[in-house]
Amino acid sequence: MGKAKRREQILEEAARLFSSQRFDEVLMDDIAQGAGVAKGTLYTYFSDKEELYFAVIFEGISRLNQLVLEKASSQKDPEKKLRDIVHSIVSFVAQNGFFYKLLSIEDSKSNTGKSVNRERWREERKIQLEAIESVLMAGHSEGSFRVCDSSVEAAILRDMVRSTVINAGGKLSVDEMVDVIMRIFIDGMRRTSSLVVGGEVSKVPS
Repeated sequence: MGKAKRREQILEEAARLFSSQRFDEVLMDDIAQGAGVAKGTLYTYFSDKEELYFAVIFEGISRLNQLVLEKASSQKDPEKKLRDIVHSIVSFVAQNGFFYKLLSIEDSKSNTGKSVNRERWREERKIQLEAIESVLMAGHSEGSFRVCDSSVEAAILRDMVRSTVINAGGKLSVDEMVDVIMRIFIDGMRRTSSLVVGGEVSKVPS
């Protein structure tokens, strides 16, 4: 087995354990056993458990950021870009549940601590939000979206994705979850939306 493949195997096992147990409960021995390597092998890749933990965190967020940036930089119209971004995030969660659970855990404490790793986490997390913001503002400039505060609305969309995955994961397919998110979010962002009043649908301008 090559070094890159072995490192990936270690990260995946570490993600599984860190996402299901507290940091201080996870032992390097358990990670090594689950990854099928000697404990000493872990230390050829990572100096200690904290370095391994943040390697897992940054591996997950880097993968996700790359997917989001690719979709945000496409030549499609803003609404299609948003759909592609949402689809990439939901697909990532479906395929990398352990990583995503860890990212969510880290989100809950990302505003605390001043270590280099915490600072890097905050910067990495901003990449995803800024990519979503750029698409929202492009739609606003083209007259497709109503945007009041792009940073707030980008965070709302990200949290909608997380909430939908938590509540509908296992019940709906990836495409069905994307449809739900887009229907709710985009209907509220369009320049003209529909409002049901007394059983009749009327158009509400921005």
